[in-house]
Amino acid sequence: MKRYIFALAAIIITGFAFAGFSSGMAKKVQTKGVLSVNDIQADPAAYTGTVTINGVVSGFSKQDPKLFTIIDTGEAKLCKIVTCATFYLPVKYAGQAPKEGDEVNVTGSFSDKGRVFNASKVDVLRHLNLGGR
Repeated sequence: MKRYIFALAAIIITGFAFAGFSSGMAKKVQTKGVLSVNDIQADPAAYTGTVTINGVVSGFSKQDPKLFTIIDTGEAKLCKIVTCATFYLPVKYAGQAPKEGDEVNVTGSFSDKGRVFNASKVDVLRHLNLGGR
């Protein structure tokens, strides 16, 4: 009987520990309603209308110079490089493209069933001195 109680207690403690760790990285909507890349990762197509997403530019398409990817700012700062992310958000923007390593707020909407974010506005907040490829 003690063995089962010990096992149950271990499972409960593990569950609380997991919940505590994940809540620190959970969806935090930044100031002024700005979303992070990780906020939209699970289902980008669910976000309709105009939204603003914060991220770090991680690379550019060789076929289309107006297409670049952004990663979560927290992941970029933690890894100190722009190639370690678990999710890369493709952004299409007709204006002047930001540079790799720039932290940006992109404003626009999703197209192609949530696969591409069409930005109508890109604000460069700062350049992060991170490693590249």
